Amino acid sequence: MRVLGIDCGTECTGYGVVEMDDCDRLSCLGFGGIRLSASDPLPHRLAAIFEQLGELLESHHPDRVAIEEVFYSVNAKSALKLGQVRGVAMLAASTHGIRVTEYAPLSIKSAVVGYGRAEKQQVQMMVARLLRLENTPQPADAADALAIAICDLHTRATLNRQGVAMGG
Repeated sequence: MRVLGIDCGTECTGYGVVEMDDCDRLSCLGFGGIRLSASDPLPHRLAAIFEQLGELLESHHPDRVAIEEVFYSVNAKSALKLGQVRGVAMLAASTHGIRVTEYAPLSIKSAVVGYGRAEKQQVQMMVARLLRLENTPQPADAADALAIAICDLHTRATLNRQGVAMGG
């Protein structure tokens, strides 16, 4: 099973591709960040995210896409922009016929670290350890995207062991 994790952001959208083999071993196939200029109009940034995610989907052929659910934000304007980026990510996956699964931040941290209130640095260190990487993935958004992908793979593996059918 291969998953593209996406950490949506208006200035940098992180991505990470993780695969799990039949023995539940994880391997990192790639990661990075789609960096955008805050001075570019939002529609241009959204188009760039759509195009670059489309290229990643075509080159990595993931079975699934996983993203973080919307979380509470004090700044409504930022939350709206983030929602637009999430919509573009979902659209990119859907146009490639790939199912999208969303995970709450607490679920992602629990799946990677074992504790839902883990600090960002703890998550990044565990991502590197679980994927047997020499260094913490950079940018930080890429590490978060890898964590989202790991969460999806762990969740799916657990449900498969329990005999629970999940779509996609």
